Amino acid sequence: MQKGMTMKKVKREPIPKEFHTLKEAGEFWDTHSAADYSDLMEEVDLQVDIQSRRFVVMLDDEVYRVAQARAKSEHISPDELVNQLLRKELTGA
Repeated sequence: MQKGMTMKKVKREPIPKEFHTLKEAGEFWDTHSAADYSDLMEEVDLQVDIQSRRFVVMLDDEVYRVAQARAKSEHISPDELVNQLLRKELTGA
């Protein structure tokens, strides 16, 4: 930065204390830049030990829509509902 120049302050919304869903977090960060919040970030050490795997399974449109509606009524994600139903069907649990 050249002498006599000052950094322009960016007007920004506060980051919500909590995002209730991944969609809510995604919508916030889709419209905000993390660069505008760099002063609030802190360095962390992170170690990852992946113990499980995830797979993508294609569902028919009608099946997904039914699962989505039922999941919404049960206040869970469609992924969670489908996993519960498959686990019950396949393992008898």
